[in-house]
Amino acid sequence: MRLVLFCLLYCLLYANTQQGDIEFQNGNYIKAIEYYKQSTIEDDKYLYIKLAQTYTRLGDNFSRIYNFEEAKKYYQEAIKLGGRLAKSKLSKLYEKEADLYYKGKKYKLALHSYTESKNLGNKSVEKKIKTVQKLLEHEESLINDTRQIVTSSSPSWTHAIGRLIVPTKLTIEKNRTQTKIKKCSASLVNFDNISNSRVIITASHCLSQFDKNAGSIRFIIKTKENQIMQKYATIYKDSKFDPKLKQRSDYAILILSSTISKSEVEPIIIDKRSFKKLQEEYKYHFASLAGFSSDIGDYGSILTYDPKCKIDYYNNLYGKSNCSGFKGASGGPVVMTVSKEKKNIAFFFVGVVSHFQGDKYDAIYFAPHHIFYNTVKKAIEQYN
Repeated sequence: MRLVLFCLLYCLLYANTQQGDIEFQNGNYIKAIEYYKQSTIEDDKYLYIKLAQTYTRLGDNFSRIYNFEEAKKYYQEAIKLGGRLAKSKLSKLYEKEADLYYKGKKYKLALHSYTESKNLGNKSVEKKIKTVQKLLEHEESLINDTRQIVTSSSPSWTHAIGRLIVPTKLTIEKNRTQTKIKKCSASLVNFDNISNSRVIITASHCLSQFDKNAGSIRFIIKTKENQIMQKYATIYKDSKFDPKLKQRSDYAILILSSTISKSEVEPIIIDKRSFKKLQEEYKYHFASLAGFSSDIGDYGSILTYDPKCKIDYYNNLYGKSNCSGFKGASGGPVVMTVSKEKKNIAFFFVGVVSHFQGDKYDAIYFAPHHIFYNTVKKAIEQYN
């Protein structure tokens, strides 16, 4: 009698296992788990392996549709049953989740998920963890950040700033040519009495890796009608600034392929007077800085400016400011807003953003324009 009962029980368990296999093959993993559990006898390692595989498949399905919480739940169940593949997949799932958080600039959540991924053995995320940690440190340093996004109501001079695209290297990968680029900021400048402009000013270090064999330098700017305008640019004067030695002022003057009229883009007026002279002549004055800082928008896609800050003279090559900016703003303008009686306001280009003091966003050095004014004057007289 006992033998008969044992045979019946064994047949039932075997039948459940077989049905579980059928459901697994058909992709009905929930049902497969139900049958496998009904078949499970203590220390039945073979069935535990089947269960682990099924939980892993469920985790894969939820991972594909970005349902991370459900995917984690099933991967963790598989891991409890000794599923090594599930552990690897869970680590990749955390990385996938972290990448999405990173893209959405949710850096604290990204750091948590990257760390979970690393703890599960994914060493490839270590570099990403360091990147996110730096970004979080940067966010903490921006408590007093005064930058604003440039809008249609921002001062007119902010609309004379464009994106400079500098090709640096031409590579061939998988029978395809790819051009690496460097992005900076640049300003359209002119004298007050000239209507057409072809002269732009940027930082010399923005051109340090320029490779003419990889393509042409491009200047992209928005018109008053909010239309994107693109011009090619050639170098008129490059100060050949060396970021390590810093023995020269950091500026470059470029000529656009064709003119931009005042009706399309209002240029920033450049004047012979230094910023110190302007400060002496005008009772009311303050400085501003603008550029495509890479920490705002999608890698610097949004133009920002610090509306009001201070500048002072540092040496015969640099001015120093407490304006707010970040990498990507290099080549952008430093502008003086001046007025004698707070009625008639004027804006003057007084320098070009050069480099930062360490990683501080509010300790910026710039190349004062009076150092290279005569060269700019010749360029404007020749091309504008």
